[in-house]
Amino acid sequence: MVLGVYYPALFSGINSVDDWRMFYELENLMKGDFWTFFMPTSGFYYRPLLMLTFCADYLLWGEEASFYHLGNILLHAANVYLIYILSEKVIKDKNQKNHQFWPLLTALIFAVHPIATESVNWISGRTDLLGTFFVLVSVYLLVSGIQKKKLFLIVAAVVASCLAILSKEIMVFALPVGAFLIWRFSGDYPRDWRVKAELIFGAPFICLGAIYFILRATKYGAGSGFSSIINNYHYGVFDTFRVFFKVLGFYFKKILIPWPLNFAITNVNDNYVWLGLVVIVLVGFLLKRKSTGAVFLIVGIFLIVPGILVALLNIAWTPLAERYIYLPTVFSILGLMHILSTLPKSSRGHNNILVCLSLILVPAVISTTQRNIIWQDNESLYADSIRKTPEFAAMNNELAIALIASGNFEKAEEILSEGKKLPNASPLLYINQTRIFLAQGDIKSARNEILSICSDKGTANLEALKTLARVDEQRLMKGEPFEVVAPDLFDTYIHLSKRSNDPFFDYRLGQLMLKLGDNVSAADYFREAYQKAPEDAYYRSAAGKLAERLAKKE
Repeated sequence: MVLGVYYPALFSGINSVDDWRMFYELENLMKGDFWTFFMPTSGFYYRPLLMLTFCADYLLWGEEASFYHLGNILLHAANVYLIYILSEKVIKDKNQKNHQFWPLLTALIFAVHPIATESVNWISGRTDLLGTFFVLVSVYLLVSGIQKKKLFLIVAAVVASCLAILSKEIMVFALPVGAFLIWRFSGDYPRDWRVKAELIFGAPFICLGAIYFILRATKYGAGSGFSSIINNYHYGVFDTFRVFFKVLGFYFKKILIPWPLNFAITNVNDNYVWLGLVVIVLVGFLLKRKSTGAVFLIVGIFLIVPGILVALLNIAWTPLAERYIYLPTVFSILGLMHILSTLPKSSRGHNNILVCLSLILVPAVISTTQRNIIWQDNESLYADSIRKTPEFAAMNNELAIALIASGNFEKAEEILSEGKKLPNASPLLYINQTRIFLAQGDIKSARNEILSICSDKGTANLEALKTLARVDEQRLMKGEPFEVVAPDLFDTYIHLSKRSNDPFFDYRLGQLMLKLGDNVSAADYFREAYQKAPEDAYYRSAAGKLAERLAKKE
């Protein structure tokens, strides 16, 4: 079912949001040492296992996108199978009627659930698929360990949970989930066994987490990455609660009714606050029940919290996204299906529920297939996103990039022009308009366009400054007098060198000074570039030789 429904995803290309950057990072990662994958970074993200899977793909297939998409599809299929065996385990143990159908239906509903399309179709969405895979393995091992009273299975669950965190750092929320499952599913066991199981499960996370933060603090400082998040937090107490309940209600509704599907969700109706409050009341009601279904549904709702934190902290390119509830959807479906399987006492009642639930598969399959087809092409995906979120200028930029790639400059200019009218217009809109002018050979218009956001080079966007430098380089190539263009280029290179700390611009300054006949300054810039450049930088050797040669001349 998974392979059949997601077959169109094999023909999807590389998405311009994150995927291109990921492929660029892969080229650099392949040059490094294996253990560098696991070293703490200065940024917020820490996903070494995810990057290892991409590196494996890169070694096997290069940049052939179809195989990366196939990897995502197979991971989703693996998650569906894990849902099946986990559901089969808990329903069989309760000796429910028609138990052989409930696990199959549970797995099928998730297999074709439209909410999964973003994670499966987006190559960079693999992080949710991989993290969910190890969380499900961990939960299966936990349930088995509790049922059989085998502590070594709890240890194995810890290993799987660690692998989940190495796939996506936010999977650290599996720690309270594991502790909760141990406590609720072993309620009839002696207290000392429960405490021992909790310690075995929790202690490694605490120890490994402490080691990670010590290494991170030693290399980058105690507040690296997190201080900026805290400093940029702009919600008051009331708004924090408002956003919390609104996002909780929105995501819970998305799990049950995923439509409309949208790649660029930037805001939702405030009325979802009331649904969020209802969800909290539901959790309180479920906590009083001891059924397996209630436990899994509580877990599903709890796992929405990481998505709420993303919305509050504004640490992603969109505050809301369907991929954030891939994992919560798994446990919500498990919980709801288990609850439904226990409701009617008669065989006929069970059959009626099964028939009704089976009918859900038809619209789900149609919707998921249609969404997969939309994801096949960047133009169709971004056009769909603009229709649903017309106020999000970043989508105008992405659609323009896709149109430029297909050579449709006229339509791209129209989309960029619309984006520049929006209040959150990005400098990238101006950069891509400049690209169009350059492609058309209109250097004057290109320079005027990029200068409109580079009037103050000390504060201008760095990518815009780099584009300005490329425009001025084109002026030289087109034959404009060197003495006219050189001062403009020098000023731009100076700002880029100071603000980006990229030694490449010292190298460019050296070339410029050499052409101007200032050998002393040229030698200084070449020396600076040689000393700061990475060892594998293509210009490093040339910078060193030129610095040495000019020094000898002097």
